[in-house]
Amino acid sequence: MGQEYSNSRGGNRYRPLGELIRGLFFVGFALMFVFAEQLGINLSWSMNVRYAIGAVLGLYGLFRIYRGITGILSKDERA
Repeated sequence: MGQEYSNSRGGNRYRPLGELIRGLFFVGFALMFVFAEQLGINLSWSMNVRYAIGAVLGLYGLFRIYRGITGILSKDERA
């Protein structure tokens, strides 16, 4: 009865690792869109659309990887 529950995520130490994994998935999908023809994937979209989607996915993936790395390094400094 005396316990208080908070909605904060301050104790989640695995979040930066999740950011890294998500970032790698997004970069992988970006590479798949850019190199679809070489991989034998038949997409009916034009090359410009595939490159645009690949660029957006790649940039977002790099952002997630950056967030994961900075999260890991900041936790190491706090420890």
